[in-house]
Amino acid sequence: MKPPGKTTLVRMQRTAMLEAERIEITQDYWVKDGRIKEPEPHLVERRDDYAGMVRLIDAINSDQDLLDRLKRRMAALAAENAPAPAPETAEDDAADGSEVSE
Repeated sequence: MKPPGKTTLVRMQRTAMLEAERIEITQDYWVKDGRIKEPEPHLVERRDDYAGMVRLIDAINSDQDLLDRLKRRMAALAAENAPAPAPETAEDDAADGSEVSE
C-alpha cells in the first residue's frame, strides 16, 4: 500500500465527524431493531474518540498562533522525512556526455 497522501484539518475533521455519526446511527438502529440490547461499548468508545478529534480540530482552528505553529512543525517533519536525492555516480555523469576524471 502506498503511504498516506496530503490532507487538511477540514477534511480530517469532516471524516471524524461522519464516522462518529455513522457509528451512532448504526448502533441506535441495531438497538431499535432488536439485534442488540445496548450499544457495543468498544464502538461507543470509538465514537467518542472521533468526536474528541472533532473537538480537538475545533480548538486548533480557533487559535491562530497554535495553527501556525502546527503548520510549521508539520512542514519541518515533512522535510525531515523527505527522501534524500540520489548521489550522482560516474555512470550518471557519463550518460550526460561529460568526462569523468578519477
